[in-house]
Amino acid sequence: MMKNILIILLCAIAINGFAQVIDEETKKKFTIGLDVFTDIWQDVPEEQIKTGTINPGVNIFGTYNFIFGESNISFSPGLGIGVHNMFNHSLVRTTHDSTFFVPIKDTLPGVDYRKSKFVLTYLDIPLELRYKSEGGLRVAIGFKFDFLIQSHTKYKGPDYIETTHNDLVIYKKTKIKYLETNRYGFTARIGYKWLNLWGYYQLSTLFEKGKGPEMYPISVGLTIIPF
Repeated sequence: MMKNILIILLCAIAINGFAQVIDEETKKKFTIGLDVFTDIWQDVPEEQIKTGTINPGVNIFGTYNFIFGESNISFSPGLGIGVHNMFNHSLVRTTHDSTFFVPIKDTLPGVDYRKSKFVLTYLDIPLELRYKSEGGLRVAIGFKFDFLIQSHTKYKGPDYIETTHNDLVIYKKTKIKYLETNRYGFTARIGYKWLNLWGYYQLSTLFEKGKGPEMYPISVGLTIIPF
């Protein structure tokens, strides 16, 4: 967790430093930002998986602002990268036609593991309608399309494959099958100058229909916008 926080802080500092050398005209046309959030997972099958209370994630994005005349309203399409971490207490299993979760306590009774999480990385295409007042108030509503570019699980704990010893190991499982390769949903943002509240409501499910749990995240957090 501390490593993730440090990376986020370094990104924020780098973005803020970059903003200092950008002229005002360019700042009107382009927006660069960083979303820091947690996911609240919906429709989770309780018999398979229990998610963590905090599931941290981060988006880094840039948009071009098409300003409507002399108004304070703009249409802003862009690109970004989003990373979601779903901490949980299960292992991922795959059959010939589906992917599902199995609680670690059922598979490895009595094992005192340290971490189990599911990680998703997306290429984001955000589209927003924005209002920015002269005083610094920001309001935005939007929609975004995402394309899955990487997925993996990570387990850290006692070795459950080579059971003859009790070494601490890290196992990663990549290319999780039957995930939806794209997703979409609504976004909203409100705030003052560089600090904003942000939310994302995903309309599509995580897995293909009938091939995995039909769960999806609602993301809430903060956005840092240096310009």
